[in-house]
Amino acid sequence: MDDRLDVLWTARLEQADGRVGACTVHDISLAGILISTDEPVTAGEELLIEIEGIGSFAGRLMWRHEKQGGVALVAGPDLLLKKFAERAGEALSTHPEKPDDGF
Repeated sequence: MDDRLDVLWTARLEQADGRVGACTVHDISLAGILISTDEPVTAGEELLIEIEGIGSFAGRLMWRHEKQGGVALVAGPDLLLKKFAERAGEALSTHPEKPDDGF
């Protein structure tokens, strides 16, 4: 089972039809992320999540309940994403910090 790391990062959400909005990333694993958004996004939709300071991650919304949804990552440097979260240590990360190992 893949560990999830809790974060609280603001991000830009781009939908396949070009609509752009905001979302919050709540946790990260190697396979995906948990987001919340007010945008009208439906399960199965392809998304691009852009996290300032890290980059863009392509994914598919696998499920949604009210404002939260699970995004399976399909492209992007997901190991790098998790390393940014790990850099925060045990404290809740409110913004990405570069890892020490040269990523």
